[in-house]
Amino acid sequence: MFTAPIPEDDADRLATLYRYSILDTQPEQGFEDVTTLASEICGTRFSLISFVDLNRQWFKSEVGLGSSETGRAESFCACALTSPEPLIVEDTLADPRFAENPLVLGEPGIRFYAGAPLVAPNGHVLGTVCVFDTEPRTISASQVLALKALSRQVMLLLEARLRLLENERAAAALMQQEKLAVVGRLASSMAHEINNPLEAVTNPLWLSQQRSEDGQIKEWLGMADKELRRVSTIANQALRMHKQASAPQLATCDVLFSGVLMAYESRIRNAGIEVEKRKRATEPVVCFEGDVRQALGNVLGNAIDAMSQGGRLFLRSRMGRDWRSGRAGVVLTIADNGTGMSQEVRRRAFEAFFSTKGIGGSGLGLWISAEILQRHLGRILLRSSPRPRRSGTVVTVFLPLEAAVAGPLTVARPLPPFAC
Repeated sequence: MFTAPIPEDDADRLATLYRYSILDTQPEQGFEDVTTLASEICGTRFSLISFVDLNRQWFKSEVGLGSSETGRAESFCACALTSPEPLIVEDTLADPRFAENPLVLGEPGIRFYAGAPLVAPNGHVLGTVCVFDTEPRTISASQVLALKALSRQVMLLLEARLRLLENERAAAALMQQEKLAVVGRLASSMAHEINNPLEAVTNPLWLSQQRSEDGQIKEWLGMADKELRRVSTIANQALRMHKQASAPQLATCDVLFSGVLMAYESRIRNAGIEVEKRKRATEPVVCFEGDVRQALGNVLGNAIDAMSQGGRLFLRSRMGRDWRSGRAGVVLTIADNGTGMSQEVRRRAFEAFFSTKGIGGSGLGLWISAEILQRHLGRILLRSSPRPRRSGTVVTVFLPLEAAVAGPLTVARPLPPFAC
């Protein structure tokens, strides 16, 4: 059986398709009207709005077929990806490309096909508006023009739908930032109020420890002093974690990782997770430290969620270059041996409001991380596998040494070491 060739730029084409967030969505009247008109104008039993995915073609709307998708290998629409002009097949059995196609020899028994490509503004073909039937036939020039007009209408619907989605995402992100700001102010206020009585307790405790001659009591006082200082460290970290710097800072990978690890220390301990760190990055990066910690924290939180029964968390840093622009920077890796993600989850991982955590998940974590890194001219990549005994997720973050941020530089202070 003939299989349509995969375009050289298929990865970029798929990225364009996924940007519209149209796959696997519910029926919408505007698209339903297009397929109804297509069948009426061309006088066919069947019509589709088809989008060609990685291994399938998915139908946003269909008339007569009763199916939502087929494989890409047998797809007629996949043959239309390399040309902006309509694909017309008057008799499929007379065309060597389709004569042995299972959709021709079996159900629905396609003998005639006409499809107008859905061409995105960047030139990529996402799929087709197509009509087909079970008998060979011809199609008039005016009907072809109508199909092309309908395909343009579908793209206008997609663009309008995308603008609406982007507006909703922007509004949600703004609301989320406002909530985070309120939480940050509350956390900072509480940390400030905690620090004052802590000072009043730790100083007399230290003096008592120095003056005590009883070894056992001295040991107990030392333990109490150590834990109180730990509370003070956590309070100071809360102040720093939620206080947004007004200017970019020079921050080392140690500072970034330690700050995030301290925020998740109790969850890591309670889940029985082992942490392994490997530091090879030697240069600091110019960044808004609080924002980058938030981006890394969202990734780390997902890793911990994937290892609820324990596991290993790997944190690595090294010097590197942007895999597209060649810009020098640091590469941060957060890897886990948790449950991993399916292909569908990986595909939608950075999509706003997509979550696998049920009611407790906002679906904004990785999306916000990607937005923060984009503002720093950085990148984030995700690899994951759910295969038994080989499951896990690897998230790679690139941060340039000098991002396009303005203002005087300060140096982010190091935090106490994190120990698991």
